[in-house]
Amino acid sequence: MMIKIPAAGMALLLPISTALAADIGIGVEGEAQFTPYKSYKTDYSAIPYLGYDNKIVYLDGTEAGVYFVNDDKNEFKARVWYLDVEYDPDNARQWAMRQLDTRHSTLMAGLSYQRITDIGAFRGEISGDTLNTSNGVMATLAWAGQIVVKPVTFYPQAGVDWYSEKLARYYYGVSERESMRSGLDSFSPHSAVAPWLAVAADWEVTRDVHFYLQPRITFLPSTIRHSPMVDDTVLTDIQSGLVWSF
Repeated sequence: MMIKIPAAGMALLLPISTALAADIGIGVEGEAQFTPYKSYKTDYSAIPYLGYDNKIVYLDGTEAGVYFVNDDKNEFKARVWYLDVEYDPDNARQWAMRQLDTRHSTLMAGLSYQRITDIGAFRGEISGDTLNTSNGVMATLAWAGQIVVKPVTFYPQAGVDWYSEKLARYYYGVSERESMRSGLDSFSPHSAVAPWLAVAADWEVTRDVHFYLQPRITFLPSTIRHSPMVDDTVLTDIQSGLVWSF
């Protein structure tokens, strides 16, 4: 399951936004999401990007928030962000999967704290669904490093996401009603922990123009892998973007 922090604009895009060090940025960002859903088409998307940060409030694409603490070592903020996880039965190739209900993306809100140390940035977050979509909660613990090879800066990342039972059931469960309609077994996953790895590359095309690319792989826990909706053990997501800062 991909929990996108845009971006963590995304998946974990906070290091990229910091690297741009710009008050205002405009551009475009795209994503290819290879979901673990059975017989499901790859999801491609592209949207305009707008960034703004005055050290008190910020906008970073599909995420916005307010800082409570924001210095060289610590960042504590409240944020709202778009959870880009969905299931559209029309995108499924298998008849049974086309009989399932739609799962919608949603707007999440919560708190985030990051501490920068000599061995990298450590981040903890917790957020809840605000639109009564799943009524679920997600938490993340993550680490990000930095490797500079001019003109490209790399950000290796590792972390774990925790999905509450409601979140996991909404996106990967099969209700009794859906089971009767589709012939798939009913399924109710429990809360789950999913480790993930990612690396972001930020290419400084010019002083004001940056291109970034971030592949990420999430290893699905057994409670999700056993879902009749799933036929893969991982979720792979590739994010990219071109941003002009000024």
